[in-house]
Amino acid sequence: MVTFLCSAALLAALLQASEPAGATDSLTALRERVAHDSTDRRGWLLIGQAFLGLADRGPGGGRSPGDSAWTRAALDTAEAALLRALALAPPAESDGGSDSARVLRVGVWAARSRRAWESQGTAAGVDMWGPLPADLRIPAVLEELGENLLRACPMGGALITSGDADGYATWYMRFARGLRPDVLVVPLAAWRAEPALRARLALDLKLRRRSPDAGWLGEVAQRRPVCVSMAFERPPDVRARIGWAARGPVWVAGPERKSPRVPARDFSFAALRLGLDAHDPWTEPALAAYVRAARSTPALCEAMATFKVASEVPSCRR
Repeated sequence: MVTFLCSAALLAALLQASEPAGATDSLTALRERVAHDSTDRRGWLLIGQAFLGLADRGPGGGRSPGDSAWTRAALDTAEAALLRALALAPPAESDGGSDSARVLRVGVWAARSRRAWESQGTAAGVDMWGPLPADLRIPAVLEELGENLLRACPMGGALITSGDADGYATWYMRFARGLRPDVLVVPLAAWRAEPALRARLALDLKLRRRSPDAGWLGEVAQRRPVCVSMAFERPPDVRARIGWAARGPVWVAGPERKSPRVPARDFSFAALRLGLDAHDPWTEPALAAYVRAARSTPALCEAMATFKVASEVPSCRR
């Protein structure tokens, strides 16, 4: 039998909710799939991913502040499914499934932190949604990416992330590892899709603009540094003219005050090299960000050569 961490009635409501965009299997079909074979690791992974998506969108595809019980149940269900997927992983992992489950589990806790921010403000820390599980992990290549992004951001900056790889990496290093507590990590997708979170961030940042577009970044940059992860192809479109400058793996705008810049040679790419050798699927988004970084900051090529990854970066090849 399949057991979820929520009531049968609430589970039924969750299963009747709209499907995540692009899903190939309905939640009902996935539930039947793991009910038929409780050792179906891929099925459990897909259930965890689907419920994480539902928690972000809420009943009917749009969350509201009153959905807290519904959202908690969806996140609990997502984590239970992802833990099941991890428990079923073979000792010699070959398809990246375990790492995907670990990364998505970090996504569950990141979503919990955003729900706490909505009600308690961005000053709410781990004590509001934790304690974090001692076994919470992400692949080494993402730890390294998160550390590089956070270190590149000036003191007191707001770091804007693009997707799962850089978003979960920076959240994990910021909250699970305690790196750079002065930096506010804001997933741009969450700003656009979560009105309650957007309203709270706008309140805490003292913003006049609260629209889903990126125009608010110009207002933030008038008061504090804004850092944009190079997981983006380019900085988000902002109507107000902003002078972006490359700082390693981020673009930076706004007042940097006396914040020292990290020398290009001090960024690490050791885990990237190991990930490339092991064909870790999470190296792909990390490498894409570093390729953009090296194109904008050629001095990074020296550090990349030290870790033997320069050959993977077109602008660093001689």
